[in-house]
Amino acid sequence: MLRRGTRKRVMLTELRQHFFSLYPDVQNSPDRGALLLEALRQLEAAGALSLPAAASWEKIGVPPLPQWVLLTREPKAVSSRDLRGVTWAPELGFWPDLRPGQLEAMLPINEFLLRRRGSLMVVPIKERSLEIYGDEKRLDGMCTGDSLFGGRLQLSTLGCFRVPQPLPYRMADAPGKPVLVVENHNSFWSFGEWNQQARCYSAIVYGSGEAFRLTGRALQQVLYQVAGSGAEYLGDLDPKGVRIPDEFNRSAEAGSPQVRPALIFYQWLLTHGVRRHRPECASFESDSVAEWFGAELAAQVVELWQSEHWIPQESLGFEQLSVGVL
Repeated sequence: MLRRGTRKRVMLTELRQHFFSLYPDVQNSPDRGALLLEALRQLEAAGALSLPAAASWEKIGVPPLPQWVLLTREPKAVSSRDLRGVTWAPELGFWPDLRPGQLEAMLPINEFLLRRRGSLMVVPIKERSLEIYGDEKRLDGMCTGDSLFGGRLQLSTLGCFRVPQPLPYRMADAPGKPVLVVENHNSFWSFGEWNQQARCYSAIVYGSGEAFRLTGRALQQVLYQVAGSGAEYLGDLDPKGVRIPDEFNRSAEAGSPQVRPALIFYQWLLTHGVRRHRPECASFESDSVAEWFGAELAAQVVELWQSEHWIPQESLGFEQLSVGVL
């Protein structure tokens, strides 16, 4: 997956994205950072990439991860097959632009499309991958987002989609209300328990930190099941806590739900929350802050971060909710 890109240097954000797309089951694991690091070290040992010096690793994190890796490029493979006589499906008209190795990978897809002309029932990607390759994980490993071959072939053309990691949620008897996504699992319990009586939300959803970025279809399913009207998000008041919902909204498919900030809770955190020191907070993208919070609240958040502080969402816990925040 990394070698399909055009750059030798691959940043950590992209590494995480590819790793979680290949192994969605580990997104909610507390060991996901260690598992990613193990995979990178195995690739380094195999000569596929090199890890940077210590100065280019994260300063925090358990364990700290490299901020980037450097790929070792392999010589282009030369196909041993004569493909001039292949009848290609119309959907694969871009085949002359592909490298020999990509053409070899596309041949089973071509055979599938020719064999299954007409409408296809839409099924999960691993089911379709097993049908095409005899390997349920092959298509997952070839994907970038929801497409193959550098965006030239959409998964929908193959009648399949990537199934997002399910989103745990706690429903309340409040149909027609929005759902609230919370970043951390302790807050999931507290808000879920409080909302059983308050009924301010049709459900409280556990976002599970950065894993939430890839769960657009799962949130859509939650909204349908609880009869929810839109979705709000509450995370830590730090740059990462703002980046997660921003990346979720940017990566959402057309027609998928977007999240908006739970402003009343963020305002409470700014007024009453426990401020913790973290120098890295002073480095942030001001545009994304204003876009997420709006100008008035963003000014308070910027002031907080410029002072090298952040506020955990756990500041607003079950006791505080029970005495009445709303």
